Amino acid sequence: MFSNFSVKKPYTVIVAIVFVLILGVVSFTNMSTDLLPSMNLPYAVVSTTYIGASPEEVEMAVTRPVEQRMASISNIKNVSSISREHVSMVILEFNETTNMDSAVIEMRESLDMIKGAMPDQVGSPMIMKFNPDMMPIMVMSASVDGVSISEASPFIESRIIPDLESVEGIASVSAFGLVENQIHVILREEKLEEVNQSIQEAMYNMMMANMPDPSLMEMPQVDIPEIGDMETPQMPQGDQGGENLQVEITKEMVSGILQGQNFSMPAGYIMEDGLDYLVRAGDRISDFEELENLPIMVLPIPGVDPIKLSDIADVFIIDNSSEMYSKVNGNDAVTIQIQKQTEYTTADVARDVRAKVADIMENNDGVEIVTLMDQGEYIDIVLNSITMNLLFGGILAILILLIFLRDLRPTLIVGLSIPVSVITAFVLMYFSGVTLNIISMGGLALGVGMLVDNSIVVIENIYRMRNEGKSAIDASIKGASQVAGAIFASTLTTVAVFLPIVFTQGLARQIFTDMGLTIAYSLLASLLIALTFVPMMASKMLSKETKKEHRIFEGIKSNYTKVLKYSLKHKWMVILLVLVLFVTSIVGALRMGTELFPASDMGEISATVTMPQGSDFEETVAVADAFYELIATIEDVETIGASLGGGMAAMMGGFGGGNNDTVSFNIILKENRSNTTSEIAQRIREITSELDAEITLSDDQMNMGALTGSPISIDIRGREFDTLESIAQDIAEIIASVEGTTEISDGLEETSPEFRVIVDKEKSIAQGLTVAQVFMKMNEMISDVSSSTTININNHDIGIYVKNEYDEKDATITDIKNIVLTNHQGEQVQLLDIAEIVEAQGFSSISRSNQQRYITVTAQLEDGYNIGLVSREVNDKIAQYEVAEGYTLNIAGENQMINESFRDLFLMLLMGIAFIYLIMVAQFQSLKSPFIVMFTIPLAFTGGFLGLIITGNPISMISLVGLIILCGIVVNNGIVFVDYVNKLREEGMNKYDALITAGNDRLRPIMMTALTTIFALSTLSLGAGEGTEMMQPMAITAIGGLIYSTVLTLIFIPVLYDAFNRKEKKAIE
Repeated sequence: MFSNFSVKKPYTVIVAIVFVLILGVVSFTNMSTDLLPSMNLPYAVVSTTYIGASPEEVEMAVTRPVEQRMASISNIKNVSSISREHVSMVILEFNETTNMDSAVIEMRESLDMIKGAMPDQVGSPMIMKFNPDMMPIMVMSASVDGVSISEASPFIESRIIPDLESVEGIASVSAFGLVENQIHVILREEKLEEVNQSIQEAMYNMMMANMPDPSLMEMPQVDIPEIGDMETPQMPQGDQGGENLQVEITKEMVSGILQGQNFSMPAGYIMEDGLDYLVRAGDRISDFEELENLPIMVLPIPGVDPIKLSDIADVFIIDNSSEMYSKVNGNDAVTIQIQKQTEYTTADVARDVRAKVADIMENNDGVEIVTLMDQGEYIDIVLNSITMNLLFGGILAILILLIFLRDLRPTLIVGLSIPVSVITAFVLMYFSGVTLNIISMGGLALGVGMLVDNSIVVIENIYRMRNEGKSAIDASIKGASQVAGAIFASTLTTVAVFLPIVFTQGLARQIFTDMGLTIAYSLLASLLIALTFVPMMASKMLSKETKKEHRIFEGIKSNYTKVLKYSLKHKWMVILLVLVLFVTSIVGALRMGTELFPASDMGEISATVTMPQGSDFEETVAVADAFYELIATIEDVETIGASLGGGMAAMMGGFGGGNNDTVSFNIILKENRSNTTSEIAQRIREITSELDAEITLSDDQMNMGALTGSPISIDIRGREFDTLESIAQDIAEIIASVEGTTEISDGLEETSPEFRVIVDKEKSIAQGLTVAQVFMKMNEMISDVSSSTTININNHDIGIYVKNEYDEKDATITDIKNIVLTNHQGEQVQLLDIAEIVEAQGFSSISRSNQQRYITVTAQLEDGYNIGLVSREVNDKIAQYEVAEGYTLNIAGENQMINESFRDLFLMLLMGIAFIYLIMVAQFQSLKSPFIVMFTIPLAFTGGFLGLIITGNPISMISLVGLIILCGIVVNNGIVFVDYVNKLREEGMNKYDALITAGNDRLRPIMMTALTTIFALSTLSLGAGEGTEMMQPMAITAIGGLIYSTVLTLIFIPVLYDAFNRKEKKAIE
């Protein structure tokens, strides 16, 4: 029907194609690009702060109540948590189909119900949806030539960062290493003593002058500014009355006064003379001198002036450069991380950021911005590489056609069907929301060789009929109509293998839906082109009969006929040989191991250096500098960026080790390096192994690590921590005994040393003191200093930090032991008189899953070892370990995700095979013929596995997808062959002659369709171009499967047909 219409109405077809081409070009230019398809991960996090609380207190007061409420949320799958000092994090995993926006609303409503029952010090819970967009898409450093980082920081903060934030699609711009000015107010004991001495002298003089008046002996009233709810300063009275008056001023009191006096707020509006006037209360401190002269206390004692801030403290401006660590190649610089908004694509945002950076550098002399990590640039490189592979593959496919057909006209007709089909696919991709990513483009690269299959079958049949003497129009109509049913069925079988995607869940579905849609769109487009465009063009261009001899092909055909005849006589030997090769290939492939995704040589390495608990800033900097010096000696390293904190620790509110004991590194490798990224990462592990720090390296910038966790991860669950600790140590020893494991963590290194002050409640109450008063005194000495308020000087907000003399140096246990407390009677009490100080080990974090404590034992892999093989050995050894009753081991990490994804893909494979069979039953109207054709699938598996074995590639998600696609491809040749044999037998030819004739007649189109796909994938299989390593196993699997199955289809399928059809079929009259 289609061919008849297209041949008789050629202009209609041309107009339709031009319309589609225009629409396709517009669609392609408006399609967004990204590295991977957009993924909706069903995870959410509840982060809650509890300042001053230990991990145990955080667990009891915050984590457990939140877990209990979250466990009742709809569609919840798993609840886990981590409780650290000051902060609780509860991680929720939902079912795959959960609407995360609705889930977040329900979470917020549940949290509101328990918020009032938590301690007052607990902050408001913060809810975050987890997705890959949380990770920075770009990391860069900024500096100014000839200017120190202290001088450059104001410019970077006020100009560069706002300029970057103005780029459309930017969610946040975080800066690390900015040097900021601070105002420090240091309370001095000697100054306070001078104030008290002047008060004593004034009191003494007043008493001597007014001795007769006994009223003067009374305690004077103190007038102190009211500052909100702040308590008035305590001035204890001794037995001597007013002559021993002492003024006690604490940093909390001064902070409160600064906050209360540095205040300005609109109070509302009043009506005056018919106009509304805003009434504003207060006036903020505007300069440094005003701050120094701020009154702190006014005493109504003659001769005693108001006490100003400068009377009791040293006030000065200082920067925080001594607390900052941010460098590029050993020089100070500000590190900038950029995150994008979810609805924008990485490549587009990164491209706009690069343009903005170029504009900043052009308009500001001396500004230097160095890119340390750019996912957008990598995406462009990868997509360009795949596009070039697609282009070269298409050219090679056309050359194969020219070699076989030896005629430019039919070659040109088939060649034109490739761009038309691809552009039609772009239209469908655009309107269905498929982006241009490595998966969808890989699907097009795989499909480009298959796009010509339908056109080849049609043009070859038209070509054959034309050479038999039929007219160009008759040959075009009848040639296309004769094979229309076969190519329709073969196209449906290839498309059908992707239908089961809708029944799978998890990573496999989210990753490969784009590939399935892309291949389906391109193949359906190629089917329509083959039945309309090809016969229309053939009727115009194949106007003359052409008979050309092809000596090489005739030689191949002659040898093939001999092999086929021999095989038909020795059927069982052929069947046995095929079966042996099938089993051998499976065993060999399993020995190669498994992996989730192939490693990509991206030329970037990220590293995190985490110091032991309790390390100070100087120790962290020393180890970070040592780490830099060691990796700087590696020849292939080009740029090294480092910043204190940063990475996930900064994005998750300091979770993961805190900002002062973690340094994040971005290592950029030379483009023309002599070693791979993976090899260099292993080299870094080796030369830095002696450093006293935990060093984590990742050479995968695709952010899959955040989804999979450590390669080997085992959760140990139970109630008693001591038992968990013992089991964790045993499991860590078991993992360490397995060759290929490294960076083994038993989850116990994070215990932190602590001193516990045990207050004797009877002794303390006898002295007029409480445990809370002891805490307040210690907290005043050793607590972190936070900004009290800010003042604006020269359009810059500067934080004010109030400290006492203890804060200027690190407090020691001796300082704690020497603490002296004052009770309400003014008596002084030594801390050790009412308390005991003991040394102990405390948790730095407490992990829970489904409201039960657990410890996670993790391990990384040494370079050159396979995750599947190593995990298999680890699991075998752990299976022999006897776990205490009430405790369980749960295998997690990357290997677990591999197993889950492989199960989903195996389900896809089984369902795809079932769909293929049903489609062929409908095509052949038979159960036997489709059954015979189905044996091409084991042939494809054998070839695919052999391809992986020969090239040394393990089984991955990508290679399994290649096998799934092969199922739909290889049956096409079987369909064409069996369909032709059946037609010949229906015409009266005997079975043996029909098999020989079908083999000879279908040899050329079968070889052509196979070779065009093979050569179209050849450049991709070689890994030509940066970033194509990810799609390489799919191309290798497809090529291996096509080569093996094509050769065996022409031999094995005739053998099976002969074996299953013992009776001769009667001719249809």
